[in-house]
Amino acid sequence: MSSAPSSLPAPLDLLTAVRERRTVDLTRLKPDPIPHAVLLTLLEAANWAPTHGRTEPWRFVVFTGEGRMRLAEVLAGSLVRLKGEEQPDPEVLRTQQARQRLAPVWIAVAAEPAEQPRMPLHEEQWAVACAVQTLMLAARSLGIASKWITNAPSLHPHTREALGFGERASMMGLVYLGYPQGEWPSGERRPIEDKVRWVEGAARGGTAGGAG
Repeated sequence: MSSAPSSLPAPLDLLTAVRERRTVDLTRLKPDPIPHAVLLTLLEAANWAPTHGRTEPWRFVVFTGEGRMRLAEVLAGSLVRLKGEEQPDPEVLRTQQARQRLAPVWIAVAAEPAEQPRMPLHEEQWAVACAVQTLMLAARSLGIASKWITNAPSLHPHTREALGFGERASMMGLVYLGYPQGEWPSGERRPIEDKVRWVEGAARGGTAGGAG
């Protein structure tokens, strides 16, 4: 990855960023814009996610400023289709616009396989998931909060088409970014020991037994 611009704050070390990445609610974000150079740094980090066959299937559309209202229109249109209605309710659009304004940056994410794909779709989608996680970790390292949304409107075919993703693409949701208000939120995890089994040394008696 290329070095970060000198204007960026010193990033957290990787393990600290992993432990301290948090989902922050829209209502707890500052309206402050995120500099373009910072967004490029985050996207460049995502671009180095693992990708089987080096297909690099991640695709992003970044919405900032009044561009966020375009995303609001698209999502309102997807909500209409989900409800089986023909025309959007103006109140639905206003609500969606207000929601989009709560975060200074929204990123639409899709997985787009090659025209003649060498890898199954699920592997391409997993690669994109790795790219999103990498982006969110890079964001935390620079003091930026994030959330990955995969609700029905964000995954709807109308959203994919309206945002200009190709026919082969599959929507992977939306990520919003913003600086959090107040102190950085804390989090908890159950002990890793409760979630791991170790297999060490040579197997005896043929196959290993199942979990007890």
